Parts: sequence; C-alpha cells; structure tokens
Amino acid sequence: MNSDCVQVLRRVAWTLIVAGLPTGMAMAASNNCAGLQPLPSTVEVGEGQQTIMHSPVAITRLAVGDPKIADVYLNGRDSYLLTGIAPGATSLMVWTACDKEPRQSMVFVQGKGPHSMVSSLLPPSEDPSLPSQVQTDIRFVEVSRTKLKEAGTSIFGKSGNFLFSSPGTAPLGTTVTPGNIGGVRPNIPLNNGMFNIGIGGGNVLGLINALEGSGFAYTLARPSLVALSGQSASFLAGGEVPIPVPSSGSDSITIQYKEFGIRLTLTPTIVGNDRIALKVAPEVSELDFTNGITVNDISVPALVVRRTDTSISLADGESFVISGLISTTNTTAVNKFPGLGDIPILGAFFRDSSIRREEKELLMIVTPHLVQPLAVNAKLPVLPGEPLRNYDPNWFRLYFLENGNYDQASSGLSQ
Repeated sequence: MNSDCVQVLRRVAWTLIVAGLPTGMAMAASNNCAGLQPLPSTVEVGEGQQTIMHSPVAITRLAVGDPKIADVYLNGRDSYLLTGIAPGATSLMVWTACDKEPRQSMVFVQGKGPHSMVSSLLPPSEDPSLPSQVQTDIRFVEVSRTKLKEAGTSIFGKSGNFLFSSPGTAPLGTTVTPGNIGGVRPNIPLNNGMFNIGIGGGNVLGLINALEGSGFAYTLARPSLVALSGQSASFLAGGEVPIPVPSSGSDSITIQYKEFGIRLTLTPTIVGNDRIALKVAPEVSELDFTNGITVNDISVPALVVRRTDTSISLADGESFVISGLISTTNTTAVNKFPGLGDIPILGAFFRDSSIRREEKELLMIVTPHLVQPLAVNAKLPVLPGEPLRNYDPNWFRLYFLENGNYDQASSGLSQ
C-alpha cells in the first residue's frame, strides 16, 4: 500500500472519529477558556497543611516566588496542590493554554504551634466545654509615592537707569529713587534644597535652580484581637497627645488628651456552621506636625487618620478586603513674566515651573479564626526579643566585635 492510500485512510478515520464525538466535548476547550476566572487575590494555607486548587482548563506551568514559604505541585492536568512550608507571604503564578500571561495570587502561610499547646483536639465550635472564641487578624497596608520636579531661573540686572529683577532677587525693603538704580545690589539667595548654577558678572547675575525628587513610604500594621462570641473588645497601640483648650471668658487653659496609634474595635458573633458575623472598626492614626496649629504659643500637631467601620460575614480562616483606596493628586504651578515667559526656549529664563504628584494605595483586610486557649503547662513559643533579654556584652566585645546586627537574635512573630 502506497503512501497516498495511507493518507486517505487516515483522513477517513479522523472524519469518523470527529463525527462520533459529542458536541459538548468538541466545544469544551473554547467554553472553558471563556469561563476562566482570575485567581483569588489572596490564598491562605497553614504551615504544614495542603489545599487543592482546581482549574477549568489544563494547566501548563506553575511557579511560586519563594519555595521556602510555599510549594506547589501539579495534580493531574486541571488541579494543583498548594503546601505551606513556613510562615510568610509569597506569590503564586498559574499558566494555562488559554492565556500567555499567568494568573497571579498572593499566598499567606500561617504558622502553627505544637500539639502540646492545644488544650483540646476538637474545634472550638464542637467542644461544649469551651465558649466560642474568635481571633480576628487585621492587615493594614498603605503605599505612598511622591514625585517632585522644579525648574526656574532667577535674574537680576541693572545698568544706568534700567533694572530687571525676578521674584525674590531684590533685597528686602529695597527702594528705588531717581538716579539711584545703579546703586541697588542684587540679592539672589542660594537654595540649599536645590541644584544651583550661577552665571554672570558686572551688572547682570543669573541663577538657575533645578530639582527632581521622588519618595516612597510603606506602612504595614497587623493587629490581632481575641473576643468571645457576641462580646465586644478593643485594642490600642499608640499614645495620647495633649491638646490645650482655652476657656471662654478667661485666660486659663485646660488640657484634653486625644488618642492616636493603631486601634481595633470589634464584635464577633458565631451564627452557625462556623460562620462568623463580624462588626469591625480598625483605625490607624499618626501625628502630623506640618499641618498643626498654634494655640497660645503652643504648637499642636494634627492627626492623619485612616479608619473604617463595617459589618461582614465570613467563615473560619476566610479573608475579606473590607476597605480600599487609590488616590492620585497632581499639582502644577507656573510663575512667569507676562509675555516674555511665553517665548519658546528663551521664555524658560522668565518663568518658574513645578510639578508635584502624589499616589496612595490603601487596603484593610480582615481574617477571623476560631481559636482555643493553650493547654495547661504548654511550652510557649519564643517570645519576641527573648534572646536579647539578658544581653550584656563586656567592654572588649562591645568595642571590637559588636556590629549592631540584631536581626537574627531578636526573633519575634514578625520574623
């Protein structure tokens, strides 16, 4: 049988196979791709525990950012097994045949204590001897980025009966009288917060000011609070700032105190089937001296506050983004000499320009857990800073050997 006959038989057989396939199977791939959803933004798994994740389409590749925190294994073609290795956070990426770019998610691995630390092997909701207790974890994350650009020119020139002065270059309190223009001395201050380039001699002096800067700020707060089901609890880590309050009709001043810091107020209620109804009000505040005021010669700082107050329902270990904010502010200012500042190229010597951009991203994430107390005489984990509790080096070690690296010695929950 020659090759042409073989090719004809193969085509006939393939036609019969395709004709016998159900219509649903023939359209499975396209339908599954159309229904492919993004991965959940966060996935939580306990240390030493595993969870199975399913995909409606075949998985081609898996990857995690830090294999020391979590590991992932392909389980068949359309599911994978996620294993918690050590407490921490890492990224998870999943590739499929439907998209060239991977779907991404953040994996949070929660630590666990030894079995001797648990007073009962039953879950709290199933142990009739213990009241139901809920531990609520709040993750507060704020990222702030700033960008600043400034460019300007200061020029002072005089000759005979002519004088030209840009803003800020004339000496304070200067007056010009007839015939005395040539006696005016320029006052162009150097700006130590910017780059300065000076040009001039004789009767003309020019100074170019230029600055470009950017900043980045990251804030993370993770307060946790345990409360009985149906009972309220509050938590504050911060302080109190004294606020002077003048009395009306007299010169006396009274002091009132305003709390600031990391505050958490919540009321958890177990409604059945390990479902938790949670009323939560987290707040993070800090002192702001730049926007403060002065009362009777006393400087009083302002407060920068981020707070939310809401009620949600979650299962044990589930997470919810209860509030979020993306804010962008652009500020532009141009000061110029009328007419001359509009001239192309040369107009740059007769104007000052500045651009300021601020970007903020804010997230508040809540995660409730059903918990139990530690067993009697259970071995507690290492407390934060315990290795440094009795740290007292001698003079020789302090002078020659101490390098200030306390990161490894000062263990804690955040480590």
